[in-house]
Amino acid sequence: MNCRQLSDDELIVLFRGSCQHAFKEMYLRYWQKVYQVAYKKVHHKELAEELTQNLFVELWRRRETVTINSLSAYLFGSLKYSIINHYKSLLVQENYHNYIKASANYGVVNNTDYLLMLNELSEALARGIALLPKKTAEVFRLSRIEHRSVKDIAEQLHISEKAVEYHITQSLKSIRFHLKEYLFLLVTFIIFL
Repeated sequence: MNCRQLSDDELIVLFRGSCQHAFKEMYLRYWQKVYQVAYKKVHHKELAEELTQNLFVELWRRRETVTINSLSAYLFGSLKYSIINHYKSLLVQENYHNYIKASANYGVVNNTDYLLMLNELSEALARGIALLPKKTAEVFRLSRIEHRSVKDIAEQLHISEKAVEYHITQSLKSIRFHLKEYLFLLVTFIIFL
């Protein structure tokens, strides 16, 4: 099915019916534009790619329930909130790191509750990684634990950079889901300590 000649409104109708061709055309039509806006906001190529890819993955996942009046407005609005959520996450991480630094100065790091929670979090992360497909887990370890670049990982595993990005996106989505309850507990622990 050739969807190139269809308007955005026509694509949305087909997309709601789970038409992969319509989704592919939406992706081809808007991926670069969304990526460029993301890059202008975050000034980081890989992060902009990840935010853009996650936006389209989530769009497909919610295809039957999402309400779209204007495709362009929906995509750029979703991107805006994705970027806001990303910066909120960074703020939580920064506050956590500041807390750890401050705690180290006052000897609080030896707190039994803190050490127990940190151990549980580490175990949950290990379980989350174990649930990933073998290749995805390997890419996750190289990217997020060994801090290797997408290019290095692609060369080492003999796969394309796009494949590496796909595995990173899938692993982060799965790990976030698996650790969701621990993040809440950690934030609660930090606030009430």
